[in-house]
This record gives sequence, C-alpha cells and structure tokens, in this order.
Amino acid sequence: MSRAPNLEAREKIVKAAYGLMYSRGFKDVSMDEVAEAAGLKKANLFHYYPTKEALGLAVFDYASAQMRAKVEERFSQGTDPIRSVEGMFTEVADGMEASCCRGGCFAGNLAQELSDHFEKMRVKVSSYLKDWTAQLAGSLERARERGYFRKDMKCKESAEAIVSLFEGATLVCKANKETKPLDNAKNMAVSYLKGYKT
Repeated sequence: MSRAPNLEAREKIVKAAYGLMYSRGFKDVSMDEVAEAAGLKKANLFHYYPTKEALGLAVFDYASAQMRAKVEERFSQGTDPIRSVEGMFTEVADGMEASCCRGGCFAGNLAQELSDHFEKMRVKVSSYLKDWTAQLAGSLERARERGYFRKDMKCKESAEAIVSLFEGATLVCKANKETKPLDNAKNMAVSYLKGYKT
C-alpha cells in the first residue's frame, strides 16, 4: 500500500524552490540547492519531484495562486479601475526599489527564460497572463457599463496593452536598475484610462 503524500514536505520544498528561483531564475538553481534549502536529502526531494521540470511547474502553481488572488482582489467588483491600475504599478515599483530592482514579476521572468525551451511552463505562464488580463478587462467593462468610461473603450484590448506595458516596464527596470520605467508606464496607463472617462 502506497503512503499518502506528505503535503507539509511538498510545501516546504516548493517554498524553498520558489525563493531560489525567484531570485536566480529556473536554470541557475540546482536540485541539490533546493534539497539543502528545504532541509532534505536529495533522495527525499526526488521522491516528491522526480525532475526539476516537475518541481518548476509546482513552484509556478504555488506562485501563480498567490498572484491570482492578488489580481482578483485588486480588480474585484466595485473598485475604481484607474486607482487599481495605478496601485498595480506602484506596488511593484515600491518592491523593486526595496530590492535594488532585483526579482520583478515571477511570471514575466519565467516567460523570458523558458518560453522557447519548456512548453509546459510557457502554457502555464500564458494562462496566468490571460487570466490577469481578463480580470483587468472585466474591471474596465464593469466601469464602462456603469458610465465611468465612454462606450467606445475597447476593454479587452486596453487590458492587454496595460498588462504588456507593465511586464515590459518591469523588465526594463531590472535592466536599468531603476524604477523610473515603471513610474513612466504607470503615468501612461493612467493617462490613457483617464482619456476615456466620461
């Protein structure tokens, strides 16, 4: 009879791996380092995650669940969409400032690093980005329906552009080691949305 999976051990492994992968990327983290960070023998790590790819997918599931919850809260029913978008940029800019522009967006980091080499991860990251865009589009649509925005606003396209602007600005912040790109992107996104206000 097989033993039930030790959920506590799995969570410990995933959290340790997330910390390493967020700061250094997927490829630069070894299974030995994950085992050490989790306080496990390597054999025990492989019992739960037979490959680094399997572990990476579990890490993204863990991280994306947290990110999805934050996105859902930010763009929930009744929130001011312009303030929500502004807050999205400001929160990450503050985090980047505190970390000397290291880290950034975990989903964006993995998209840059792995999309051409790890199809299962690309699909997961794409799904997360589409969900985030849909949450933002829904917020814009609800605001348009209640007369906050003009009827000619294209909510889906606007949301796609804002998420793309956010991801691009985060990448440039990491390259330039300054948060000005996120500040500029925030101002452009807010200005764009204000242009549709009634």
